[in-house]
Amino acid sequence: MSDMAQKRDIGDPRTVRDFAKAVKTRKRLDLLTVLTVCDIRGVGPGTWNNWKAMLLRQLYKQTAEALEGGLESVNRENRKDDATSALRARLPDWTKSALDHEVSRHYRPYWQGLSTDTHLVFARLLQGLGDNEIRIDLHPDPDRDATRACFALVDHPGIFSRLAGALALVGANVVDARTYTSKDGYATAVFWVQDIEGKPYEVNRLPRLRGMIDKTLRGEVVAREALKDRDKLKKRDREFRFPTHITFDNEGSEIYTIIEVDTRDRPGLLYDLTRTLAANNIYIASAVIATYGAQWWIRSM
Repeated sequence: MSDMAQKRDIGDPRTVRDFAKAVKTRKRLDLLTVLTVCDIRGVGPGTWNNWKAMLLRQLYKQTAEALEGGLESVNRENRKDDATSALRARLPDWTKSALDHEVSRHYRPYWQGLSTDTHLVFARLLQGLGDNEIRIDLHPDPDRDATRACFALVDHPGIFSRLAGALALVGANVVDARTYTSKDGYATAVFWVQDIEGKPYEVNRLPRLRGMIDKTLRGEVVAREALKDRDKLKKRDREFRFPTHITFDNEGSEIYTIIEVDTRDRPGLLYDLTRTLAANNIYIASAVIATYGAQWWIRSM
């Protein structure tokens, strides 16, 4: 359950259905949840946090609904309808035509992969967005022990890598990320980031963080060059060997190929991985990052 919650895209109905098939009953789900929480909390101080709690709650809730309502109740169409209805309810001041445009401009994965709060942020960021404009929204997300960073701009190849590079330059640790392209050519990307201490950024630090990210995205700083001096292992870590493992999975998702990279953590790692994928014309729909000691498991689709 821990692996499924932290390494898989819970927003993908296939993930929930596969997990529900393995669990089989509500009672077993309840017992497994208790066991998983106790196991994580027993590892040591600081291992359990709101981020892991949120992921487990989300997986538990969706799996319980699948077990009680039937596996067919977990499908893309239901999630899209629920999500668009929720967004309409949160924007009572918008005209019907504006709402219809916002609802119709996004593909199904966008509606199933993000919360209504995040849909609301993107709806406002996209409204009247210019071709050369980059809009950013930074907001604390205490439920996830992270800061939510939303970006809206015209889509182009390698945009996910550029955003990852900008965040790496400001020292942000990415714990989760999603990126989507709208039907009319706009990129909507959201990252959940923490500071070097593994905590959400304090509110008074957000304006400076926003300025540094905006400066990087506008090309005033080249991430590849600026990260060269930081992309080095600490002296005490050099003797430890962590072989890199890469796997490709076409069964874990209905619409994506899952690329899983298990490797040593280091500054700028996500930027390097996403830049390599972009150079090979691979579109990244989402990246799930889990850090355990000195290693990362990154699942991008």
